[in-house]
Amino acid sequence: MNRKYSLKKNYDIKELLQKKQSVGNRNYVIYYDYMERKDPLIALSVSRKVGNAVERNYEKRVIREIIRPLLETIEHYKMLIVVKDKSTELSYTEKEENINYLIKKMKKQKETINETINEQNLK
Repeated sequence: MNRKYSLKKNYDIKELLQKKQSVGNRNYVIYYDYMERKDPLIALSVSRKVGNAVERNYEKRVIREIIRPLLETIEHYKMLIVVKDKSTELSYTEKEENINYLIKKMKKQKETINETINEQNLK
């Protein structure tokens, strides 16, 4: 994943957490927000509860590799992906399925929010 897709500033991450838009399951949580910029911005967070430094870095590399082909489908989003400690037990394909499911769920939530806003504007 290229550096231009990375969300690095602490205040950007805090802003995402304060908006409280999230999707999650037992292995991952994705905090997200819609933005005008076309290129997505992504941050990864792996807790110290997840193994040692080698395992945490491995988890980050795997998630980046899973996200890379999806970059075109997640345009206009800022995301913080939080990796939970149970995810180390999953295979690569299970991790990929989990992330894909959460991204689809995230998009569906955004669509329903947009629909309710449009309905309110029409009234």
